[in-house]
Amino acid sequence: MNKKRRETVPQLTIAICGGLFFAVAADAQPSTTPAPAEVQPPQVPPAGPGVFVMKKHGATLHLSVTGHTFTSRDAIEKYLAYRAAELTKSDHSSWFMLVENHAKGDTVPASKPDPDGRRFSFRMEYWRPLWRYKTSASPAWKSGSPFSGTAFPSDDPKTITTYEVSADIVEHKGMMASDNPLAFDADAVSDFLVNQVSPPQ
Repeated sequence: MNKKRRETVPQLTIAICGGLFFAVAADAQPSTTPAPAEVQPPQVPPAGPGVFVMKKHGATLHLSVTGHTFTSRDAIEKYLAYRAAELTKSDHSSWFMLVENHAKGDTVPASKPDPDGRRFSFRMEYWRPLWRYKTSASPAWKSGSPFSGTAFPSDDPKTITTYEVSADIVEHKGMMASDNPLAFDADAVSDFLVNQVSPPQ
């Protein structure tokens, strides 16, 4: 006995538009493929090769910015702090702590937590990285520490020809130690600095 083959024929709906007939499959489904998401450019453009460098030493991250166009001490130190915050967020941590690097002979005392003091998400006055620089008067590297008690050499862009500013940080998850002046909330620092910084050169 020959068995008849049944074929499923899609139901058609006849539509009239402007005097023209259209046949539309009743079981046709709209495309569920999502549109590709737009890639948002970073709010602060990336620096050129070799300008920002991160090196890991155990739990400590050594961050440095090297450039040949000196703008101001404040601008360059803020850019380094911004990169520290962005790096912390990209590593899925919530805050970071600055490691103060004191040397023998420094006159500025080390920062200490104050359990009885006010609470902060960050205190920029305690973001004090170390400096190395060359001046137009000398090709030799000189060091500048915020803990030495001596004034910064100059904020004149024509004086400093090459510089390297660096800081050591340790990333943390969870609740921030807000009584510690060396603790910085990554989201708060990033939001505060994002419209103030640009990549050094």
